[in-house]
Amino acid sequence: MTGSAIDDKVIIINKPPGLTSHEVSTYVRKITGASRAGHAGTLDPDVSGVLPVALGKATKLLRYIAGKEKTYVGIVKFKRIMGRGEVEALFAKFTGELTQTPPKISAVRKVPRKRTVYTLRLLELKGRLALFETRVDAGTYIRTLCDDMGKVCGGARMTELRRTAVGKITEKGAHTMTELIDAVWFLKNKGEGAMLDKMLVMPETLIGLPRAHIKESSLKSILSGAQIMIPALEKITDVKKGGRVALYCGDSFVGVGVMAIDAGELQHRSKGLAIKLERVHWRAKG
Repeated sequence: MTGSAIDDKVIIINKPPGLTSHEVSTYVRKITGASRAGHAGTLDPDVSGVLPVALGKATKLLRYIAGKEKTYVGIVKFKRIMGRGEVEALFAKFTGELTQTPPKISAVRKVPRKRTVYTLRLLELKGRLALFETRVDAGTYIRTLCDDMGKVCGGARMTELRRTAVGKITEKGAHTMTELIDAVWFLKNKGEGAMLDKMLVMPETLIGLPRAHIKESSLKSILSGAQIMIPALEKITDVKKGGRVALYCGDSFVGVGVMAIDAGELQHRSKGLAIKLERVHWRAKG
């Protein structure tokens, strides 16, 4: 009963330190009875914070839920005592586009890659410890960022880290594993599902893509895998060629596609390919 009730949903978990992201996903699957589970945006075992966990069919939408930006709060420990102005100047040097090489413990290839640090803000300074907040590209290694700063200032290392946001998904909507266990217990033993319902999120609400609406008359063929031609479109926001869009039919989510032409060209053309279908994920409204 529980599995069928939660499949195709997402739960935002407040990941505790000491567990891998994979372990958290596995525990969530077993607790809820979901057919399968997966997470968006891996966190190191010792890092806590926002971890979206998709259940059942929603796992196929994880790549769109992960978001391009992540926000963290952490503590960096310097080898020597530095003044506030010196730390802020150091942070300024490491704001913007940087080149990083993933650390040895990461599972990806150890090749240099470009990443952007959008903000790196000093919150508090006490002795050799600096509390900071940073908003970065997905795939940015904060531990590496701290190590790289240490090479400039005489030594630094990250001591604590917490992810507070994945894109627009913030820790305000995150739930602990204990809260999830309690919610499932109430559903199974008391028949009260309100607590669990509040934790479950429709995956499409977490996909921050511009929308393209298709005509109802074209829905059946699109659900069968047909590409989205210009006559099938009802309305669309201004999206450039190559940009992704969330597909809707009325208020119902249909899937995700990639623009084959600039949206601005649509008004001058009556036929041809408009959107390349990338993922069908139909759920009728209601």
